[in-house]
Amino acid sequence: MASLYSDLSQLTALRFHVKHRRLVRQQKLVSQKGGAHQAVRKGRGMSFSEVREYQPGDDVRHIDWKVTARQQKAHTKVFTEELEKPVMVLCEQTPVMFFASQVRFKSVQALNLATALGWITLHQGDRIGGWSFNHQTHTFVPAKHQHRSLMRFVQQTQTLQQSLSAPGLQDPHAWTRQLEAISPSLRPGTRLILIGHLLNQPDGFFARLRLLKKHHQLDLIHVYDPLEQQLPHNGMLTVTDGHTQTRLNSASQAVQDAWQSGFHQAWSNLHLHCQRLHLPLLAINTQDDPVTALQQAGMIR
Repeated sequence: MASLYSDLSQLTALRFHVKHRRLVRQQKLVSQKGGAHQAVRKGRGMSFSEVREYQPGDDVRHIDWKVTARQQKAHTKVFTEELEKPVMVLCEQTPVMFFASQVRFKSVQALNLATALGWITLHQGDRIGGWSFNHQTHTFVPAKHQHRSLMRFVQQTQTLQQSLSAPGLQDPHAWTRQLEAISPSLRPGTRLILIGHLLNQPDGFFARLRLLKKHHQLDLIHVYDPLEQQLPHNGMLTVTDGHTQTRLNSASQAVQDAWQSGFHQAWSNLHLHCQRLHLPLLAINTQDDPVTALQQAGMIR
């Protein structure tokens, strides 16, 4: 029997299963999943340190003109590189994710993956934040190197998840809206990990990825149920999108071919766009153990 909703105790326990795991560098994933092209290294972000007198070789763009005018000597702002890299996970909890044939729902697996990646990020000394959304609203937790920040994200995502009671049609513009909304909150060099259905996206989604890629590192994880790939050979089946029901003859080869073709076309389109953008794309199914699946997909080591 598939689990309807995530179990907080299991999500908390994931921290002990990933204690010695580390995220694989995004550039390495690009070469493995998105072709041989190496992505341009994005900065970790710079934080202000102090103002001091200008010295030969200092960047003139950092001159503090107010202090310079007040002191009658050139002064410059000093910045230091942030050592903790921010990682932001985006977790989809819309009705299209409220689907399962066995083991667990797609919405549950998405949160499993987001939480596991969150614990790994903290274990390796980086900051973790999260943005999750359903069909009604979203929740945001800024990236911090704090266990309580991750748990706040997990609990808020659970709340969104528990508002799901039936599967539904995909909102084709949901992801595009979320990416537009989160963009102003991202620090330069943030690693952005998108987890959800992700298929059948409009051109605006990929245009937004292209913009984000200029200042951030991006990874995409498509979560799917095996039933979405292939129908079981069980005769007449009743399927629903949450509003209408349809009868399918799974014994028909034509029905089987059409079902598989629909999934293959949607996946191939997403894969092609990610290749063109040199972005790593992973596919993880609902039956897999989340930590094992992340390791087999090359996301963690």
